[in-house]
Amino acid sequence: MKSLLITGALAALLLSAPLALATETTRDEYTARVEPICKTNTEANQRIFKGARAEVKAGELKKAAAHFTRATTAFAKAIKQLGAVTPPAEDEAKIDKWLSYLKEEKELLAKIGAALKAEQKMKAQTYLVKLTTSSNLANNTVLAFGFDYCRIEPSRFS
Repeated sequence: MKSLLITGALAALLLSAPLALATETTRDEYTARVEPICKTNTEANQRIFKGARAEVKAGELKKAAAHFTRATTAFAKAIKQLGAVTPPAEDEAKIDKWLSYLKEEKELLAKIGAALKAEQKMKAQTYLVKLTTSSNLANNTVLAFGFDYCRIEPSRFS
């Protein structure tokens, strides 16, 4: 009876091993799953920021602020969706770091919007510089993934 139990346990272990290996995400699979999320956000940002630069140049800072508020909301949604995608085990720390940079960028977008709403153009520009720095750090963190849409380009936000 004892050997039958051990044999059954070994059989169950052998049968479950391929399933465990099959569920591990590769870097290419991860990229394929997150790029559509980023593409949707990028396209939304193109619509959201349409006319924002002209409004800033015309001194209509409060109008421009609304673009950043909407972009912050859209970006928060994208970050939440990205966080729900399981990264490759060997890249988990790298993806966590990337997501933390994205969260920082979301906060900077909100700060830019608040500065514009308060008609503090120089303060908004300071936050934009910080956004560029954070974006570069985020992009460098996941360079090996070969992202296209998930690569952050701060020029999209100005």
